[in-house]
Amino acid sequence: MASPPWLQNLSRAFRAHRMGRVGWYLEANRERLRVVSAELPPRPGEPPEAVSTRRAITLQTPPGPATSAAALAEACGVFDAVMAGQWSWPDPEAIPAADDPGHLSHAALERLTDQLRARLVGEQMGESTWQRTWRPYLAKLAAAAGERRWADDAALLGACLRNWEPNSRARQMAYDRARRLWKEGGWPWPEELQPLRGNGKAAADPRGVRAFTDEEIAGLREAILRSKLTPADLVAWDCLICFGLRPKELQALELRQYEGALVLVAVVGRNKRSSKGSGGARTVVAVPPAGWPRDCFDLLGRWREHGLPVGLLAARSPGQKLTQQLRRLQLPDELTAYGTRHAFALRLGVELGLSVREAAEMMGHSPAVHLSTYGRRLDAPKLQDKLAALVKARSQA
Repeated sequence: MASPPWLQNLSRAFRAHRMGRVGWYLEANRERLRVVSAELPPRPGEPPEAVSTRRAITLQTPPGPATSAAALAEACGVFDAVMAGQWSWPDPEAIPAADDPGHLSHAALERLTDQLRARLVGEQMGESTWQRTWRPYLAKLAAAAGERRWADDAALLGACLRNWEPNSRARQMAYDRARRLWKEGGWPWPEELQPLRGNGKAAADPRGVRAFTDEEIAGLREAILRSKLTPADLVAWDCLICFGLRPKELQALELRQYEGALVLVAVVGRNKRSSKGSGGARTVVAVPPAGWPRDCFDLLGRWREHGLPVGLLAARSPGQKLTQQLRRLQLPDELTAYGTRHAFALRLGVELGLSVREAAEMMGHSPAVHLSTYGRRLDAPKLQDKLAALVKARSQA
């Protein structure tokens, strides 16, 4: 098959640059351009004395009439470097520079991801955290890079980020993970992508956190009793409801009576560590929903008899398993296992009137975290009552 006119013109220009030196060719191979010559040095691992009549180096410039000038410059650069004895085969494991079109290939992004993992795992996070909250986003980005040849960084990143809902937490995490990867490669980040990260506050529930209501808690318990879940599962949910625990805290928990009274307490033995700080073991007094008996339907006796589900205690993410139970029980989609913890916080602040500092201590986090998470729900009733009183006083004046 005859070469296309643009390749014939490119070959003539390359021959003119060589000034008559023979044994060098340009050819198109599988939608890529290659420089072919026996004068290319031996590849890494190839014996220096090896004789070859044909070695080829694939150019980074894609073929076509629109890119002929760039392809000619790259091919001439290879020829000149070989003639000067300064050319070497590129390192296949090296991370390409940002101006190298190959930096957007699937292989390059996978190597960069491995490099980032080696830097973060063991120093800033564990392997399970990497696999759960980093690897899926970066793997999707590398897969997108392998689907086609992308014009530039912004085109690849923008197409990948649009796989997640705007203003969603997942979109924001994908954006942040990709930006950290680009920093690892030393590549400039396309600032025009900033709007794609979105604003989590735009999608936030205007009521603040989504907590279980007392009616929804009653519905949850009834649904569990009707389902195939075990008595141990109900014990786990009642512990979350009455003590405001994080699901993970079920894995190091002891229940007891408070100084012989009917009031229950939970001794939480698991330490919580995060970027916001750490919290040690604590003792939490049971605060069940209104209308519950003080013994929380004999929770202590049921805990001693049935314990907690073995699968839940062994799970890497108990919260995920519990939220899956909510979906199977057909509770509202916006409710998660953390909704019982949110409800507990509101009972402390709205119903019992505990201060932010007191409630935060019971829940095992700082007052700042408590205020940022629950401030909107805690302040709204007080603000509404205050405004109603002021309006009433003004009308009576």
